[in-house]
Amino acid sequence: MATLQKSVNFSLLGTLAASCLLLVALSVQGGAAVPIRSYCRLNESDLQVSYSTNYTFKMAEEVSLVDNNTDVCLIGKQLYHGVNMNEHCYVMKQVLNFTLEEVLLPESERFPPYMQQVVSFLKNLSKKLSQCHIEGDDQHIHRNVQKLKDTVKELGESGKIKAIGEVNLLLLYLRDACI
Repeated sequence: MATLQKSVNFSLLGTLAASCLLLVALSVQGGAAVPIRSYCRLNESDLQVSYSTNYTFKMAEEVSLVDNNTDVCLIGKQLYHGVNMNEHCYVMKQVLNFTLEEVLLPESERFPPYMQQVVSFLKNLSKKLSQCHIEGDDQHIHRNVQKLKDTVKELGESGKIKAIGEVNLLLLYLRDACI
C-alpha cells in the first residue's frame, strides 16, 4: 500500500511540475499558445517525375524564345530579400500559387502540347505544399511576392510570357528551397 501511495504521489508531482512548466511558458508568451509549425518540404521524388520535368523545361524553352524582354528576371534571389533561409520554401510556395492561378491557368490553352501536363504537375506540387506556413509576421515575404506580381501585371502580356518562360526557374528554385 505504501508503494502504491508513493507511486501516486510521484505521478501527481510529475503532473504538477509539467503544469507549472506549461504555465511559465505561456506567461512568457503573454498567454498565447505556441503555433504548430508546418515544415515546408517536398520529397525529392516529387520533383523527379521525369516526363513532367522534361515538359516543364521544354515549354519554358519554347516560350522563352517568344519572350522579347531580356531586361527583367522574375524568378531570382530578389524574392528572398530580407527573408530567413528557413522561409524560402514558403516564398516559393507563394510564387508557385501565383504562377498557377494568375498566369498558367488563364493561359492553359496556349503553348500546347506541354501546358496541360505542366499545369497538372505544378498543381500537384502546390497541393503538397498547401499546409506550408510560417510562424509570425510574413509581410516581408508578401512584399517580395507582390513585387513579382506587380511586375507581371505591369508588363501585361509580355509579363505572362516571361512568367511562363521562367517556369523552369520556378521548378529549380522550388527544388533548392523545399528539398
